[in-house]
Amino acid sequence: MGSGSRIDHQHHLVATTAGLTIEAPANEVDLMPEAQRELIDQALQIQASWEANNGQATLEESMEYWGLRDRLRHEHDLWNGHGLIEDAEREEAEEESPSFPPRASEPPAGIPLQRTAAQQVLDEVLEEHQASAALAVQARDRWPTEPEAGFVEDFEAFREIHDAAWNREIQGEQAVPYLLEDATGGLGAREGGRGFGVEIEFDTDGDWDDQHEALRAIGRDLHEAGLARDRRMHSYHSQQYAGYTDAPNAWRLEDDCTVAGEIVSPIMYDEPQTWQNLATVCEIVRRHGGGASERTGGHVHVGLHDYDHEVANHHRLMQMYGDYEDVLFRLAANRNAPDSAHRGTDWCEPNHVPSGGYRSLPDVHSRARHGMAVNLTAARGQRSDHGEFRLWDGSVDPAVIQTQVNVSLGMVAAAVRGGPQASRRSEPMSLGRHRQEWGPDQRLTVGDLEANSLSFRRFTDEIFHRRQERAQAAALYAVTRWQQPDSQGW
Repeated sequence: MGSGSRIDHQHHLVATTAGLTIEAPANEVDLMPEAQRELIDQALQIQASWEANNGQATLEESMEYWGLRDRLRHEHDLWNGHGLIEDAEREEAEEESPSFPPRASEPPAGIPLQRTAAQQVLDEVLEEHQASAALAVQARDRWPTEPEAGFVEDFEAFREIHDAAWNREIQGEQAVPYLLEDATGGLGAREGGRGFGVEIEFDTDGDWDDQHEALRAIGRDLHEAGLARDRRMHSYHSQQYAGYTDAPNAWRLEDDCTVAGEIVSPIMYDEPQTWQNLATVCEIVRRHGGGASERTGGHVHVGLHDYDHEVANHHRLMQMYGDYEDVLFRLAANRNAPDSAHRGTDWCEPNHVPSGGYRSLPDVHSRARHGMAVNLTAARGQRSDHGEFRLWDGSVDPAVIQTQVNVSLGMVAAAVRGGPQASRRSEPMSLGRHRQEWGPDQRLTVGDLEANSLSFRRFTDEIFHRRQERAQAAALYAVTRWQQPDSQGW
């Protein structure tokens, strides 16, 4: 995707390989579940019968074929034993389906069925699964066989980074490092990685007139810096309706009734210009009195081009969220808020992750919807899919935003990669768990810090293979605090 290309879906991902059909080594991944192979075998047997009968199908064959076709096309994402497809999705899909072959409920006997049309359906199903499976293999291949020593294994390395960040914070220095080169370890690379985008909410000081003047100045400076195409303040979500682009001058200032304003990024990749532009945007907001408040949020969008219709991919992501929820809300909190408290969950309600897994993509959408900590309503099994991490508090510190991006990218990649990490997790850590067990934050002994930080260290070891990204997250961990449930009963 070249600079300035238009995208119809927010934060679209460029596929790592061209074309639809991608072959994956059979000894590395099972491309088709046994149930799928059986369905396709049955469909091909019916086709062979048609061919032997000069292309003519009996009423029974037409009815059987329609049932197989429907299951192949609309239920192949459910073969992990998670239940049946939602009726609403089935009805919608049937309305969009071609009228040939006929519906099982009303097929005229003896309709000639075209083998090429039938084969196309089967090929599409196979190609989708092969592409998704091959991309999962690529994700596993990119993860080094011997990652740099993790923080679970090397607590002393974590403690050194943690204490250094804490000391920088006390001295008024930049606690969290900001990186301009290779900041994501390939997770956000234009080639082979994922696109991402951010929404930066901010408030301003003063009365209405002061706020209006600050917004005019921010819009003007964004345009003069070559980051925005105009100096206007656009309506809420206007970028989404206009279509997204990866052009570096496509930042947009938008209205948001809950805060003073919001700045929406273009689709971005891990490149020096991206991080330079992010730093400039944050500096412009701060220059005119803008900043994070107790009500501002920060949203990170990450591409899901390789998730396909595989419910297991979505479940692994949400299971990881559930297992590390307390860690995530600690990292998400605005460290400059009173008592370093998170803004609350009015707009980022903690997700409920079913222990038995999701039944279908509609089930994922209903449980990971807009207004929740992780929003997957834009995950439809297409290459333009993306997920939205809404739990982050607002910030105009580019290093904090970069860390939020890195954590979001790392989670998405780890979920599609799969592997044995989940089996090494302890029991899920829901929001407030650490605060309930340890009480208000205080300076801990070395032994207490080792025990108190274990879930965080497991988390970073699971999503990052380089010390650099782990160290950045550890610095943010050092200057944030464990959160507690509030009166809303998180």
